[in-house]
Amino acid sequence: MLRLVYFPSPGRAEAIRIALSLSGVDWEDVSIDGASFQAMKEAGQLPWGMVPVLQTPDGAIAESSAILRYAGRMAGLVPEDPYQCAKADEFIDGMEPLSKALDSTFGIPDVDERIRLRKEVFGPRGKGSRNLLLLERKVTESETGWAAGTDDMSIADLKLFTGLFGLFSGNYDGIDASVVSGYPGLIDYHGKVSTDPRILAHYADVGDGDIRWTFLPGAFEVR
Repeated sequence: MLRLVYFPSPGRAEAIRIALSLSGVDWEDVSIDGASFQAMKEAGQLPWGMVPVLQTPDGAIAESSAILRYAGRMAGLVPEDPYQCAKADEFIDGMEPLSKALDSTFGIPDVDERIRLRKEVFGPRGKGSRNLLLLERKVTESETGWAAGTDDMSIADLKLFTGLFGLFSGNYDGIDASVVSGYPGLIDYHGKVSTDPRILAHYADVGDGDIRWTFLPGAFEVR
C-alpha cells in the first residue's frame, strides 16, 4: 500500500490525492500535525526535510511534483505522447511562481499586516495578479480547454485546479473568492474541470462547509 503523508489541508498534496484516487491502487491518506512533522524530520523520514512524502514499498518519494508525476502515471493522467507529456511538465513547472506568491507573508504574526501584504500580492500591480493573468491567457489559448493543451485532462490540470482555486477557500487571511471572480477565463476553466465526471466523483462527499468547497461546480459563481 502507498501512504501519502501531509497536513490535513489541501495544499501541495491535493492534486496527488486526486491522482491516487483515480489510479485505483490501494493508498492511505496520512494526516500529520506540526509535532508529527518535526518528529519525522528528526528521524530522517523526510528525504528533503519537508512534506508531502509518498511512502512506497520501494522507498519514500518527496517533492509534490515528482509524486504527482508518479501517481499521475498510474492514473493514466500523464500523456503517452512525448510532446504532450513535456507540455504538461512545462505547465507544472511554470506554475511555481503562483505556488510561491504568498511565501513572504507566512510567519508574519500581525494579522493586519499579513492581510495588507496579501492584498498587495493580488492587487492591481501584485505578482499574484500577474500570475493569474498569465494562467488565464494560457487556458483560454488552449485548443482543447485543458491547461497544457493535451487531448484529455492531465496532471497539469490537477496541479492548476487545486493549486489555483485552493488559494481562495478562505484559508488564507486577506484572500477570498472575490479575487478570482475577476478572471472569467479562469472561472470557465474551473467549470470545465469541476464538472468532469472524474472530479465530480472524487468530491462527491464534499459540502459547502468543507475547506475543499472551491473544487465544487459553481463554487465561484454563487459566492
